[in-house]
Amino acid sequence: MDPLTDLGVKYDTDKSTFHDFTRFYEKHFKKFRNENINILELGIFNGGSLLMLEEYFPNANIYAIDIDANCIKKYGSRIQTYLCSQTDETKLQELFSDIDFDIIIDDGSHMTLHQLESLSFLFKKVKPGGLYVCEDLHTSLIKSYVNSETIPLHLFEKYDGTKLHVPEISDESVEYINNNLMGIEVYKKEKNAYKCYKCHTINNYEFENCKNCRTDLSPNNSSYTSIMFKK
Repeated sequence: MDPLTDLGVKYDTDKSTFHDFTRFYEKHFKKFRNENINILELGIFNGGSLLMLEEYFPNANIYAIDIDANCIKKYGSRIQTYLCSQTDETKLQELFSDIDFDIIIDDGSHMTLHQLESLSFLFKKVKPGGLYVCEDLHTSLIKSYVNSETIPLHLFEKYDGTKLHVPEISDESVEYINNNLMGIEVYKKEKNAYKCYKCHTINNYEFENCKNCRTDLSPNNSSYTSIMFKK
């Protein structure tokens, strides 16, 4: 395993154990590894991703938000967590008015409109040369998660260097994104999962279906993520 995926497995985040996103991220995160950087993650869940990031980036300050008060607690010495919705622009501005970020990761609600709304004001908080990760784009393929006309997965997959068109967010935000976007990479899981997300049986990338509960662990059970690169 690459170093980031190894830590993701250690801390049991599905970014590594099921979706295999960290293998893609590591190629782009490693340039920041020993730098004094700021990271923001939208969505905390069990804190595994935050602990992975804290160990991988030994000099990083890590911030995270969630709407579940049970997730707001102390995870590590360089991790700060806040009760906040990813679509609450006013509170996000209050919390982070004096902080810009090298990496922002949207692992929040996965609702398509929320992904677009967060992007509309948080891309401005990414430093030049930084990364904006919009994760779990496969929810764009699930009807119950689609609450916008614009589908983030399709929007990012079709990006060819020309201007993005996103009617759900303000013209000002769209213009800022288009003027400051260097490129987008979309990643689809390519391997069988390391671990079953339902019964937690270790698969070690070997079988297409979980040997215990038969859950589809293959790339046919799609997992998508993306990175937007700031100029």
